[in-house]
Amino acid sequence: MLNILRYVFYLTFLFFGAFSLYGLLTTKEERKIYRLKIHKQINDRKDKLIKKNRESRLQQKLKSTGIKSLTALRFQTIRTILILTITAYYILVPLINNHDFNIKILAIPSLLFIMTEPTVKFSLVSILIEMLNNRRKKKKIVEVFTLFDLLKADLYSLKSSQQVNIYSILRESNSMFQHINGTISRLLSLWKTSPEKAKEVLHEEIGGESTKILGEIIYKLDKTSKEEALSIIETESSVFSFSYYENELQNSGKQKTFLYGFFTLTSVLIIAWLVMYVFSMFNDSFANNNVL
Repeated sequence: MLNILRYVFYLTFLFFGAFSLYGLLTTKEERKIYRLKIHKQINDRKDKLIKKNRESRLQQKLKSTGIKSLTALRFQTIRTILILTITAYYILVPLINNHDFNIKILAIPSLLFIMTEPTVKFSLVSILIEMLNNRRKKKKIVEVFTLFDLLKADLYSLKSSQQVNIYSILRESNSMFQHINGTISRLLSLWKTSPEKAKEVLHEEIGGESTKILGEIIYKLDKTSKEEALSIIETESSVFSFSYYENELQNSGKQKTFLYGFFTLTSVLIIAWLVMYVFSMFNDSFANNNVL
């Protein structure tokens, strides 16, 4: 503890000394100009960093989870602070207190770095992000099928002579959804100018064969009569349901493969850690016997 206080005192003394020397060597106007330059450089770097993180792949992944408060910049800031804190606690503090440094302790910050690295496929962070994305995507798919049922119900409620206005139906239904309301809003904004492009919005933003089929159904239904619309929706119902179950089976297989790979990797890492630990014990024991 005394060593830490001594270092803090030395650093404080050096800081005030440098600050006093800077005040003697420069005028008030020069210091003001330097402060403005430094402030501008900091803001420029901050803006570049924010822009870089907004366009990064990590930001796209975090955005797809639906957690608005978690950005790539905040995640990397928290991660860096956590790793530096753990590193300082296990490495710098023993060195300052003149304790023996055990190189094996480097495994702790190294393991934390790997576990929180989003570019590593089987890291803890990547797995959590993938789980959140899959969970949100399933909720979106459920709402896509709810939208299909609403379309079907609205068609039955139309009068025999009434023409289908798909824009009006989607606009009135949009407030009922929580996860695909933004996607429907973007579809509606394109519908007036280019229905051909608008029908692709569901598939582009949500993905899956079912959204592609629903986009085609929506496109075909517009400006048709009630009888024609009901005929189209009845014909496509079986295809729509089949694509859903097929998609679910594929996702289930992918999830099983992913989980199998994760637990296999975890098992290998645990075994490797145990082997290293046992080896280090024998090594220390051998070294102690040689000393004796």
